[in-house]
Amino acid sequence: MNFQSQEYAQNWKTAPEILAVSADTRDHLQNTLADLKTRLATSDVMDVSRIAKNTREVFSSRNAVRLLLIVESGENPVNILQAALENIDAHPESFWSTRQVFYGKGNCPGKVAFAFPGQGSQYLFMGRDLAQFFPDMARAVAEAEKAFQHTRPLNDYMYPVLSGMENEKTALEEALRSTDIAQPAIGAVSAAMMDILEQFGIGPDATCGHSYGELSALCAAGRFDKTTFYFLSAARGKFMAEAGAAGDRGGMLAVKATLEDIDDVIRKSGLDLILANRNSPDQGVLSGPTDAIEQMQSLCKKNKIRATRLPVAAAFHSRLVAPAAAPFEREIEKAAFLPSSIPVYSNTTALPYPTETAAAKKILASHLTHPVNFTTEIQQMYQDGIRTFVEVGPRAVLTGLIKAILNELPACALAMDASSGRRSGMTDLAKALCTLASLGYDVDLEKWKML
Repeated sequence: MNFQSQEYAQNWKTAPEILAVSADTRDHLQNTLADLKTRLATSDVMDVSRIAKNTREVFSSRNAVRLLLIVESGENPVNILQAALENIDAHPESFWSTRQVFYGKGNCPGKVAFAFPGQGSQYLFMGRDLAQFFPDMARAVAEAEKAFQHTRPLNDYMYPVLSGMENEKTALEEALRSTDIAQPAIGAVSAAMMDILEQFGIGPDATCGHSYGELSALCAAGRFDKTTFYFLSAARGKFMAEAGAAGDRGGMLAVKATLEDIDDVIRKSGLDLILANRNSPDQGVLSGPTDAIEQMQSLCKKNKIRATRLPVAAAFHSRLVAPAAAPFEREIEKAAFLPSSIPVYSNTTALPYPTETAAAKKILASHLTHPVNFTTEIQQMYQDGIRTFVEVGPRAVLTGLIKAILNELPACALAMDASSGRRSGMTDLAKALCTLASLGYDVDLEKWKML
């Protein structure tokens, strides 16, 4: 497995430090932080690591007040602590965070959901940083490989060896975008990230996914095992790729406007398009034939409506992928579905999947050709007590959508891959863990730099 590093190992030296402090009162917390600042002022790098480890060992998310800090290599922890102390006085809220400081007080706000991204979130080398620390990433790709029937290994598409040729990256991104490659690739990364969270004691009270991500959500909830998940991921991508192989595969266009206005634009245009994804109150995605998508993009530009072509290989959730539905349904019928107490919310109904196997399989089989009503789905999950959404997989697309859907409601949305590979994946992971711990959720911080 190529991650373009000198070694594939758990080299925690390059991971950021996490300092965690909790107390029964804010005054007690501030006194503890002041003492910690004094100790760190006279400490060398090794002492900082030891002190940070000690703070994680005594931290309790069940204490009334909690503050966590991330210190990256070369940074001065004393300066970060000083900024934290100043922010405590400036922010009376029950939760706030800066780039490196995460503060919370009171009980955790409610149940946690894992949200899984769909096609379009893939990118070259996604999850590579995590793979250098956690064997789960390599293991997940290897397991997905067993179900991946292609001329080249899945790993070669996800983590290619760069030669430096002109336009090489564009060609590699185009290859990864192909439906039969992107879906199992995203699935492998999502499954590995889910396993990493589990190592820190974090699991979902409910799950959801966007389009392809609904398969990941069903696996995370235990409705089928990972072997079945990887097989269905490969089959779904393969059938969808084949569905458009003989003709126009179509495309998808993200439109920044209210859902009502988008419906109105489609109706007035007379174009062969559908509103396939109701992503948020002010963003939807159109799906249909390539020429219709191109005409709509021009129409949006003329009317000063922001519209962006999505990096997908077909017109998902439209009639153009209908030929994939029947063969995919046959594969679903063969799959062993399992009982689970963790609800999985459906893009189609916006409600939890039925517990009865035949009914659950029917919803999954119809998923390919039905629109994704993500907005209503997230609203329903909030009504059912979900207060924290963790995006598990590449990028942070769903995190932004969930924030837009819930708007000013008291909820939190965060992503494991918040920087989409622009920063260290370990820093992104540290921020996710610190956010959850500061909110009052149980996080096994002792595992940081111990796995």
